[in-house]
Order: sequence, then C-alpha cells, then structure tokens
Amino acid sequence: MTQPEDPRRVKVIVELIDHSTRIAELYDRGDLCARLAAARQRITDPQLRVVIAGQLKQGKSQLLNSLLNLPVARVGDDETTALITVVGYADTPSARLVVAPAPGGSEPEFIDIPVEDIRADLRRAPAARGREVLRVEVGAPSPLLRGGLTFIDTPGVGGHGQPHLSATLGLLPDADAMLMISDTSQEFTEPELRFIRQAHDICPVGAIVATKTDLYPHWRAIVAANAAHLQRARLDLALIPVSSLLRSHAVTSNDAELNEESNFPALVKFLSERVLTRETDRVRDQVLDEIAAAAEHLTLAVRAELDAINDPDDVRRLTDDLERRKQEAADALANTALWQQVLNDGIADLTGDVDHDLRARFRSIVNHLESVVDGCDPTLHWAEIGTEAENAIATAVGDNFVWAFQRAEALAAEVARTFLSNGMDAVDLPEVSAAQMGAAFGGLRGIARLESKPIGLGHKAVTSMRGSYGGVLMFGMLTTVAGLGMFNPLSLGAGLLLGRKAYREDMDARMLRVRGEAKTNLRRFADDVSFVVGKESRDRLKTIQRQLRDHYREIANRATRSLNESLQATLAAARLQESDRVGRVTELQRQDNILTQVTDNVNKLR
Repeated sequence: MTQPEDPRRVKVIVELIDHSTRIAELYDRGDLCARLAAARQRITDPQLRVVIAGQLKQGKSQLLNSLLNLPVARVGDDETTALITVVGYADTPSARLVVAPAPGGSEPEFIDIPVEDIRADLRRAPAARGREVLRVEVGAPSPLLRGGLTFIDTPGVGGHGQPHLSATLGLLPDADAMLMISDTSQEFTEPELRFIRQAHDICPVGAIVATKTDLYPHWRAIVAANAAHLQRARLDLALIPVSSLLRSHAVTSNDAELNEESNFPALVKFLSERVLTRETDRVRDQVLDEIAAAAEHLTLAVRAELDAINDPDDVRRLTDDLERRKQEAADALANTALWQQVLNDGIADLTGDVDHDLRARFRSIVNHLESVVDGCDPTLHWAEIGTEAENAIATAVGDNFVWAFQRAEALAAEVARTFLSNGMDAVDLPEVSAAQMGAAFGGLRGIARLESKPIGLGHKAVTSMRGSYGGVLMFGMLTTVAGLGMFNPLSLGAGLLLGRKAYREDMDARMLRVRGEAKTNLRRFADDVSFVVGKESRDRLKTIQRQLRDHYREIANRATRSLNESLQATLAAARLQESDRVGRVTELQRQDNILTQVTDNVNKLR
C-alpha cells in the first residue's frame, strides 16, 4: 500500500510558510517566525496516528502483528497489552521505553531495549531502574508503515473497573483515526457500545474490526447484528470482519486466496482510502489558519507603510487610525470584562457543571444498583452486582470525559468570538489538548467484598429448631396440666409454627443487614472513584484554562505588536527622502504581492 502523492499539498503549504517567514524576518517579527516554524514542523510530520482500542482479549495485539507481519506487540492468554505501545516505521527493528522523568527533571527519558524484550511485561522492566514506564515505542521495517502510519496499541478497556478507559480516550483527540476491535463471539455489550460511541465523538474517522472469524461459525450473524446496533445508535463506522490467524497462515504460505478469505485486504483498503488520504486533517486546517493569521499581521504593516509613502499628506489620518486600533487591541488584552472574563466565567461554570454531571451519573448508578440489591440476595449475586457497578461507573467517567472535552472546545470558540466582536478579522482557535485528561484508575481499589456469606442448610435448621424448641417447651408444659405428655400434637404443632416464625424473622433481619452492607459498599466505591476523578477533573480543567489563557493572550499581544509595527513603519515612511521612496515602494509592493498570493493560496487550500 502506498500513500497518494502529497494529498495534503504539503510542499505548497511549506512554500507559503517559507515566504511568510522571510517577510516576518524582514520586520523582525520573531513571534511570527516562531509560530510559523512550529506550523512547518507540524505539517511536515509524516506520522498518521491510528489508535487500536477495544475491550480485553478481543485480539488487538494479534491483529497488529498480523497486519504488519511482524511480532511488534505482546500476545498471550492473559492481559498482554498492559502499556501503550507505539509502532512506527524504522529501517531495522528497534524498541525503547519511555519512562517518567528522573527526580528534578522535566522531560521523559528514552531507554533502548532489545527487541525481544517486547514479548515480556515491561511495566517493571529492570532497564527503567524503578521509574514508571509511560509507554513502549517500537520501530518496524514494515511497508505498511513506510507511508507514515503509526499504530498505537492500547490496553483493553474492560475488566476490573475498566482501569484504562479514560487513558485510552485521552489518546483519541490527537489521533488521525481509530480501529475499534471486537471479536465475533457475541454481539456488542452495552459497555462496549457505549465506549464506541464515546470514542467516535472524539475521533470521527474509524472502523470496527470484527476479529476471530475463524473461531466462530456464526460470525456472519454476529456481524449483521452489530451492524444493526451501529445503525440504531447512528454511528457511521465501517464494520470489517477479519481473521488474524488466516492472515498469518496466508503470509507464511504466500497464499493469496487465503489472504482474501482473511479479509485483511478490506482493512488495508480502509487505511488507504480513509486514513492515508487524511479525510479529516485537523493539523492541516490549523496550519493554514496559522499562515493566514501571520499573513494578515504582515500585510497590515506592509500596506500601512505603502500608503504612507504613496500619500504623505494622509499620514496623519493613517497614524490616527493605527493609534485607535492599537488602543483597541491593548484594551482587548487588558480588559478583564471581555475575553478574560468570558474565559474565567466559562471555566468556573464548566468546572461546576462537570462535577455536577459526574455526581449525577454516580447517584443514578447507585440508586439503580440499590434497587437491584433490594430485589435479590446480594450474597448470591454480589459478583454480578460488583462487575456491573465497576463497569457502569467507569463508563460514566468516560461519558463525563467526552462531555468535558466538547464543552472545553465550545468555550474556546466562545472566547474567540469576543475577539471578533472587538474588531479582529480572524482568530485561530487553540487545540485543546486531551493527552493528560485520563483519570488515574490505577490506584483505585475494586468494590469491597461482602463479609456476609450465603446461609447454609445447617444454619437454617438450627434457626428453626431454636424457635420451635421454645414453642414445644411452653405448650408442652401447659398441656401437662391437662394430663397430656410434654410432646403431644398440640405442643409439636405450636413448636412448628413458632419455629417457622422465628426462621422468617431471622431471615428478614439477616437480609436487611446484608442489603445494608451491600449498599454501603456501593456508596463507598462511588465515593472513592468520585474523590479521585473529581480531583483529576479539576486539574484537567485548570490545564485547559491555562492553555486557552496563554493562547488568547498571545493573540492579543501579537495584534498589539502588529499595529505598533505598522504605526512605526508609517511614521518612518513619512520621513523618507524622495530618492529612497521609489526603491522602498518597489520592495513593499513585492512584499504585498507575495502576502496576497499567500492569502489567496491558503483560501484555495481550505
């Protein structure tokens, strides 16, 4: 599979950046040069990040190995993918660990390891020297990766409390596409379909890969049922059934027919037509916005100076106009009643709304599970109740994550509108990073076990005998007055009735105690998760606030500097000697023509 020739028009975009940078250097605009350099680096980055996600034991790692025909991911019967594994192109196989910064450091450290070590659990790799392993990066000489594809294999999101759910969601905003893996042993479960919806809301380009078709003879019925589920949920995602085992055999034996039967060509076609063509290219759009903004700032300075030279008598009017616009930009920067107030109020509202939304979701889950507890014996069904509680709460955290991310993007757009209302022609929106938005479930304990045990036959018999003993003794003594024996039909019947009553009362009291213990465990688990996730959520929103504040403050500063440079250029142009005017006019017209072409080409590329 080869990548279409320059589908993003990268060469053209780089030329536009270079033209704009040269003019920015002439005006000593280091701020614009730095932003254009960053935009150049982003647009020339060939990587296309494809996140492979799904629940536990669905065949994610085996799918990646078969797709690349290389053992780049750990496979086995247990939870094999415990760390995020990034697989990109390299001329020779390589592997390295990315570990947490050393004490006093700020940047992660990269540690090379033998390629064979990726088959082992690297969470406590000796090479990390006790530091936390953040991820594993693998280089593979696969033709599929040569075009820029980079696969990110993630830990399964199911299991005990779904510990990796939010961390996986946090990777999707920066991804170009996602492959959601689900085997064909059964239809989508409710947590699985909810996770698919959450992921699709963040990363719209993706496909569902139905694996293990070689193991289940009724896989076609499962695929058809899942397609109906996606249609009812209004999720526009391709559904591709594949067999990793058949693919591996086909590659080993060079059997084209078996390869077709594995249906991997359909998966490769999806990657070629929907991913490598960059159907949704957010980076490209952001780079074009950056070029347009830089060209606008430079054009302002060039045309202001050109107008002053061509019409010296109009210098005063130009100066007054630039002074007014400079003051407006300064006001936009300093006036807390405008964009800063909108930002601060928006973050405060968002923090309260996100916290309330999370608590409301948890309350609804706990109320539902308490009703389930009231309708059964928790000692017999605690495993199922505990699993449902952990999955439901983890899913609620994921929904809360997606909603907070969408609200943060809406807030960024709202702040941008305050700039537009103050006279700025264009304001580029910041990229709200979600790389650190995953809740830390790793330190959470699971829901507590019930201390109470199911009642046995012996306990039931002892309870009944204890109640019946008093009845037999009491009525037996009364009947002895009438000349009957201690054990007679009346005393035995009374004993049976009182024993049954004592048994029921004991069972009712025990059930109330057990249900109370179960409800306490549910509330304690929800409170523990709420405590951890609430803190993480507040920290996440503070980070977003700083991102937005720095971004828009830089925009305001840039606008003020551009207007100040234009003002200085206008005043300098008024003082030019006649002999210098012709040469300066020619140079300014050349610059203005270049910037006009840059702006026109940006508009055509959008």
